[in-house]
Amino acid sequence: MIEYFVAERIKELCLKKNMSQYELAKRAGMTQSSISTLINEGNVPRITTLEKVCEGFGITLAQFFTMDDKYPDLSEEQIKVLNTWEKLSVKEKAAIEKIVSSIIDMR
Repeated sequence: MIEYFVAERIKELCLKKNMSQYELAKRAGMTQSSISTLINEGNVPRITTLEKVCEGFGITLAQFFTMDDKYPDLSEEQIKVLNTWEKLSVKEKAAIEKIVSSIIDMR
């Protein structure tokens, strides 16, 4: 049941991102009552509505519907970096960490 999934996913993402329904609505350019309706009445939303919700969360539609929770809340750019990171050896990871730390220290 897609309507149940959508409602539960919105609640889950609000919890993960420590975001109220009001804040989500504001970020999505929607009313709080629209978000509440999605969660409480179990209506099947239009794709355009889901796109707004995803925009409010800062995620893609694919990330919203993903069943693989490996990187569900990351941007495509962040996922690319993490996938590359996983291919590195322990020694290479240590070197990258030193480089990043030195860049941050230079600020």
